[in-house]
Amino acid sequence: MRVQDVITQKRRTVHTLPVDRTAEDAIVRMTEVQTSALIVMDGDRPVGIFTERDVLRCHVAWKGRLFREMPLAEAMTNTLIVARPEDLVSSAMAMMIQADIRHLPVVENQQIIGMLSITDLVKHHVGALTAELHYLQEYITDLQNAVQD
Repeated sequence: MRVQDVITQKRRTVHTLPVDRTAEDAIVRMTEVQTSALIVMDGDRPVGIFTERDVLRCHVAWKGRLFREMPLAEAMTNTLIVARPEDLVSSAMAMMIQADIRHLPVVENQQIIGMLSITDLVKHHVGALTAELHYLQEYITDLQNAVQD
């Protein structure tokens, strides 16, 4: 299965925020839209990602500094690791595990068209394993029936 198949099934909006905002703006937006990650944009260009993990990192790194005083450009993760729609889901999962990230933007023609979370990939993997388990159970039942005949 390809990344495109998973994001098509998800049909969830990728939420963004301009880079000139604050960490507090990002936290409020994440709460409003019930998401754990936002893509940070400079105009039409993605320049980073802001996640729940960034909230914790900023809180510890800048003790005593209010989130409304933290420019999003300083609080965000500015390295974007991305997948392409044609990538295999297993490759996307491997990328996320290797980079120790929980969110993977999907990019096509230099535009973000979706976002995968580790939860999306785990659900996909569990679904595939469940289907395989059912197939194997049917196979074993058929073998048992053949032996009894």
